[in-house]
Amino acid sequence: MKTFREYLIISQFEDIWSEIVENYSEPEEIKSVYAKYYEKLKALPHKSVRGIIDMPGSPNQYPDGLNGAPDWIIDKRVKTKEKDSAVVAATLLYWASLHTFYTSQEHDADLFRYLEIIDSQDCKALCDYMMESIKPQPYRAEIEESRVRKEHLFWEDTFSCLYAGDWRYTLYILKRKLQYDMGFMRGFADHAGRERDADRMQLFCNLIDGATAHIYPNERQRRMLHLIFKILEQNISNWSD
Repeated sequence: MKTFREYLIISQFEDIWSEIVENYSEPEEIKSVYAKYYEKLKALPHKSVRGIIDMPGSPNQYPDGLNGAPDWIIDKRVKTKEKDSAVVAATLLYWASLHTFYTSQEHDADLFRYLEIIDSQDCKALCDYMMESIKPQPYRAEIEESRVRKEHLFWEDTFSCLYAGDWRYTLYILKRKLQYDMGFMRGFADHAGRERDADRMQLFCNLIDGATAHIYPNERQRRMLHLIFKILEQNISNWSD
């Protein structure tokens, strides 16, 4: 299986962009933002990581395993039946930018700069930083509109598969919320221990998968359900900034 990075490398950006426009109707105005993001992701440092990205049959579905900032998932292997590398790369690039077009490196560098200014108690430096942060940024409106479209598509797909009378989809919605949060937590949250929080979220999602494999749970699945609620009791109010 190829990795996320390998799919980007073997695919031309113009081909990827054509698939993004066709599948997600992104406007031409934001093309340069995606082009810059594409180059940034290819240049990220190598990071060994466990697990895979499981590509769904439809590009409108959020890939399972895309559970972190691009810095964390760029070298994950990708499981897919899709033969066209540009389609795979477009789906990955699109959904990897669900929260932002920044990388975790960029976020952390900006955070460390802010903390250094605070520690130095340099009022002028702090004022300059704050003025810079509110200065109009290129494509800010287009980026925000893209983020909103992605969120709508993410939740539209989630709710499209709900069935009345099946208890498992209550947990499925919770799993989807944690999948959404993990991408932010593992890379963009500012609190200490963000990676451990994301790991616990992933463990929780794995438990949901096991516990909801059948509508009539056996003894093992009932134990998993018990563990799910125990983890919720201990962690749900702590999975945040």
